Amino acid sequence: MNVLIGGTGFLGNAVAEEMVKRKLPLRCLVRKDSDTSKLKQLGVELFEGDARDNNSLKKVTEGAESVISSFTTRLFKRPKAAYFWDNDYQGNFNLIQLAREQKVKKYIFVSYWGLAKFGDFEHGKAKKSVEDLLKISGLDYTIFRVTTLATDMSVLLGNSLKKKGWAPMFMKREEKVRPILLEDLARCMVDALDNKRASYKVVEVAGEEEYTFVELRDLFSKVLDKKVRFVFVPSKLAYFVAGIIDILTDRVYNAKGLVSAFTGGSTCDISEMKDIFSINQGSFAKYLEDYFQNSPGPEKK
Repeated sequence: MNVLIGGTGFLGNAVAEEMVKRKLPLRCLVRKDSDTSKLKQLGVELFEGDARDNNSLKKVTEGAESVISSFTTRLFKRPKAAYFWDNDYQGNFNLIQLAREQKVKKYIFVSYWGLAKFGDFEHGKAKKSVEDLLKISGLDYTIFRVTTLATDMSVLLGNSLKKKGWAPMFMKREEKVRPILLEDLARCMVDALDNKRASYKVVEVAGEEEYTFVELRDLFSKVLDKKVRFVFVPSKLAYFVAGIIDILTDRVYNAKGLVSAFTGGSTCDISEMKDIFSINQGSFAKYLEDYFQNSPGPEKK
């Protein structure tokens, strides 16, 4: 039995779909108030509970051969830094302990690319702490350091551009991004379950297509059929404002850390990823075009 924690998220749904395609047994831990419609449609086994509750984790991991951890705090819904440690770190800490007790054969964890650049970002620190736990756990692990998900570009940035026509940007014009499609990342994650080349590995993953932020802006203008703008915020100004917020809130929101996470671009060398996982990736440009053609809302102007 394979266990997926985070199955109701965008990435979790994609992983569950890939598992079902390969006829691999799957059990998912889901919260009471989460949208489980896609998982029910796929016919996977559902356990109701919470990743922060050890009893829930014990039930769902009983008899598990592998654990896939894709759950993560949604920063814009739960921005307080302390929640990252309560949710992302503590949940995975408990999972790793139980995986050792259950003699789980594989643990797959979704982390961030370029953790070093996050500096004071609490979410990045929590992810890095989980990585360190896995490395000393004795478990066979594959850690996926993800650059940018295509859904972040479409759902968060793209929908905002469609509605307002502009978006603030902390990155510089010439910095680059490589969004990866959910289905491509999901295929790599499921491959890692029995891929010996992925054992005890930290793998940086990104999409095939690379864009500067000027090129990304032009791509959005093309697929939305209207001119959109990126308002490039100088990093010194962003850090200054974030510093004031941290002073006024006693760093509850870790604003300067958040700014550090949204600067410096999001790209990496994908040669190792290609060597380990022999997949032909889809086109991000085509994905965006299809997304906005099929998304509801007012007609393009």
